[in-house]
Amino acid sequence: MRPFAPQDRVLVSPRYLAGAGIDRLADAIGPLVHLFGWPSEHDRASGRISVHSPDGSLFVNFNPRHTHGHWWSLAHHEPYWEARFTRQTPIEAIAAVTQALPQLLGDDRHIDRIPLTTTPPSRRSPN
Repeated sequence: MRPFAPQDRVLVSPRYLAGAGIDRLADAIGPLVHLFGWPSEHDRASGRISVHSPDGSLFVNFNPRHTHGHWWSLAHHEPYWEARFTRQTPIEAIAAVTQALPQLLGDDRHIDRIPLTTTPPSRRSPN
């Protein structure tokens, strides 16, 4: 097995080693703001961060003081759907979802940097 390069992406196993990743919020929010230009708001007093798509149809909220531990909320308005993640959810999993959001809205400017697969895991060939 070859050693991993700094730019290689890997999955963490066992799951508990990944952790919530509070120090890596930029992995989940950064691409939306810096690559795709999504507007954001940050309330430093509460730690709450809100990011929304340019068309206002999709919202990503991070709230580390949520009373039930649901730190992350992603919501789309038409059609309506919502995803919530607790403070225990590995940041890698949250980043995988948030980085796919622009493409789901039809923005494929950075498709080479954030590739999506259309093949279910059960049909992928082993490496």
